[in-house]
Amino acid sequence: MSGLHRILDAILALQGPLLLATLVRVEGSSYRQPGARLLMDTNGPVLGSISGGCLEADVFAKGQECLRTGKPLLLRYDLRSDLDLIWGTGSGCEGVAEILVEPLGEAGWVERLEDASRSRRTLRIATRLDAARLGERVFLTGEKQPEEADLFVEEFKPPIALWIFGAGDDARPLVHMAKSLEFFVGLVDHRPAFARAERFPDADSVKCLRPSMGLDGIPLDDRSAALLLTHHFEMDSGWMKLLMPSEAGYLGLMGHRRRGQRILAELENAPTQAQAARFYSPVGLDLGSESPETIALSILAEIQAVFGGKPAVHLRDALGAIHSLTKPR
Repeated sequence: MSGLHRILDAILALQGPLLLATLVRVEGSSYRQPGARLLMDTNGPVLGSISGGCLEADVFAKGQECLRTGKPLLLRYDLRSDLDLIWGTGSGCEGVAEILVEPLGEAGWVERLEDASRSRRTLRIATRLDAARLGERVFLTGEKQPEEADLFVEEFKPPIALWIFGAGDDARPLVHMAKSLEFFVGLVDHRPAFARAERFPDADSVKCLRPSMGLDGIPLDDRSAALLLTHHFEMDSGWMKLLMPSEAGYLGLMGHRRRGQRILAELENAPTQAQAARFYSPVGLDLGSESPETIALSILAEIQAVFGGKPAVHLRDALGAIHSLTKPR
């Protein structure tokens, strides 16, 4: 799903004929997983990818037929054969990839997904892959899996929302990197001189608030991360009293372990087991970080691991498939 929200924005903004390629099935090894997308116009690729770069040119070439006929195509690439390295795409991925290529005209499903993203709703959508109804979309209700075989079913989740409490300079690389990951990013600070939008042009929201003003205007759901780095104990403690009972799926506190323990000890009610499980202090993964940029990297890597439902381990040392069936948040 990486890049989806940016692609949706581009679809709504661009003029002229557009093609959308979606990786819908994979057998064996693949650089990208089902749901990866490539947006193209009449001149070539615009945004996104469906492989490591080995399939995009051929998909664009074959997609010209879609522009001529106005009908979608389902392409199949078998990359398992040694002959592929000689006269094929040369990917050596040792897998099979099926790609839906479709012209984008009046794509009402795109507007519906964009609306769901803005309102932070999760949608499930099935794309038909049978020849008679190739490319048709059906929005699903409930969690029951459709019985039809020729369907590509996806769950579209809203982007991770990162609310940073503390608008010092160490928040700048966090904001910049988080936006490159397609996070929604909000800044909160009690100091008017720091809580200014011009200081954080990449941020989606900048608010000047104190804990005594509450969390009104800061929507927190299970796809939200709250990060405390005010470097002010009373401020961090005040915000934590509000954040701990919230629905945020991740709570992070900058500082040493004893500081985090002290802030938890000052809560009126002891955290439940579930609340404590989503509290991270010290914040971030152990990457040997020293600079604000590498510290930001370690924090965002931890947030991604939490919402991706993955343990933070070296892929070299991981057991089983890289893209496991672990259910992300």
